[in-house]
Amino acid sequence: MKIAITTPTGHVGSAVAEFLLDFGGDIQVKLLARRPDKLSGFVRRGAEMSIGSLDDVGYLTGAMHDVDALFWATPPGLGSDNLRAFQRRFGQAAATAVRDSHLPRVVNLSSIGAELDSGAGPINGLHDVEQLLNESADNVTHLRPGFFFENLLGQIDSIRQSGTISLPLSGSKRFPMIACRDIAQAAAQRLADGSWTGHSVEELHGPADVSFDDVAQILSEATGRKITFVRCDRQQARQAILDHAVSENTTDAMLELYDAAESGKLRTIQRRSPRTTTSTKLADFARNVMLPLLAEQVAR
Repeated sequence: MKIAITTPTGHVGSAVAEFLLDFGGDIQVKLLARRPDKLSGFVRRGAEMSIGSLDDVGYLTGAMHDVDALFWATPPGLGSDNLRAFQRRFGQAAATAVRDSHLPRVVNLSSIGAELDSGAGPINGLHDVEQLLNESADNVTHLRPGFFFENLLGQIDSIRQSGTISLPLSGSKRFPMIACRDIAQAAAQRLADGSWTGHSVEELHGPADVSFDDVAQILSEATGRKITFVRCDRQQARQAILDHAVSENTTDAMLELYDAAESGKLRTIQRRSPRTTTSTKLADFARNVMLPLLAEQVAR
């Protein structure tokens, strides 16, 4: 079985590649990327590399001709002047290539809330991608995880400088949060299973629903430094996002996403269960991932 992986240098895509290579057996891994940067380790382990752009239908169709399953993750498009159009362009390219190459199975990285077609910022573009893939693929699984633990890495400088996490959200509101490796493990297991058929949605809720006040307490205990959550206003949040070289359009989409989360419009539609609950705890992520980064930045 040959499995193609998009965004193989991202948090989720790279972990999907690692899991599949660890599975071994008759699984072959094909990495689809724009540049070979950071892929040499996978290639040394036996992965095949295919270089091209994920919005190039011709490239994608050719890359998928010998593939049994595809892990699709829509690129983030942080600098795009029209984020939803950007997401649709990549989704349409994927859908066309899947149809034209008669690809048997697709596992698509989506998000909680992707049933919404408006009012949820970047997630509305993922809604479009789901619809496009459903129209082109006989067998597709949409993974809908919650808030990534890795999103907290954008708060590293704020934690180091002032001991704060700041977002335009209530500190007490609880959200499902999950480690990217747990998402990748679920994706890899689905990709390696050649028996499933049809269209399905699988939410991934992480180990627990937590508030950002909880997050601050958990990080404080795990890192040994006092960390507090501070709710910022909309303008402060907007400027903080723009300062990370994000376009105004994408910034406004992110603010709409925060509004949807705060209002309750963005919510899970599947009950938490053993299937949706994953194992990596935020405290473990803080100790294993965030603490070394904090120490490194202090040392610098």
